[in-house]
Amino acid sequence: MYAAIEGGIFATQTWDYEGMTFVPNLDFLEFIPENEVDREKADKYYRPKTVLLDEVQAEEIYELVITNFHNGIMTRYRIGDMVRITALRNEKLNIDIPQMIFERRADDLIDVTCFGRLTEKIIWQAIEDSGIPYVDWTARKEIVKDKSVLHLYIELKGGHMASEETIAAVMYDEIVELNNIFHYNQYLHFGGEPMAMLGYKPLIVTLLPSGSFRSYIAQRQAEGADLGHLKPTHINPSDKVLSLLGYPRVVEDEVQSIEAEHAVTG
Repeated sequence: MYAAIEGGIFATQTWDYEGMTFVPNLDFLEFIPENEVDREKADKYYRPKTVLLDEVQAEEIYELVITNFHNGIMTRYRIGDMVRITALRNEKLNIDIPQMIFERRADDLIDVTCFGRLTEKIIWQAIEDSGIPYVDWTARKEIVKDKSVLHLYIELKGGHMASEETIAAVMYDEIVELNNIFHYNQYLHFGGEPMAMLGYKPLIVTLLPSGSFRSYIAQRQAEGADLGHLKPTHINPSDKVLSLLGYPRVVEDEVQSIEAEHAVTG
């Protein structure tokens, strides 16, 4: 189920256990196409255009906008979530409503189970405290083998050799320590610990090829991007950004963008 306190239930899984079907009678739904979101980030004065539920396209990503029905107060409210339209209808069950999965946050937060809400500052500080020499990094929340994880993509500096598993173990310890110090995470604040609570460490690392970020900047320059938008975002990169960094999207049954596990507030 995909829901938030501002608008109730937006979508729910059906009895075939596939993607979620929109519930269109609790809120009026609008969708900001991903390229419109990117354009707004590049120009703070730009007002992004929206499309409606009958105008979305399969395999496209949108930011969700809601207007409450039934006397709710939210009007064209952006809850800060990106969703992927997986199909325009459920053919198996003959449900004639677009199907969706939760893709990622639209802002600079990564909400990972038992890690709490991670910001760019927390992840950056954990990398710095680890002592790992790096060129640059980017991170987002993903589902890997049905498990919610923080996925860190990082390019190492100067031929530094380390395995992805070793870096993941070090980063996990650093994030847990930061959470304990600053109480970023309510679970840790009350004595919990992700590994103990989940049975696995919700963090994986992918090492990007040497020169990935330099190549990304060169490609963005060739596209005519301005100086302020040459580097990729550190938090919640799109599939396109990862592709430009030399990391193709993994097949859907191995890595899926996150479906909502619990209510997400804006």
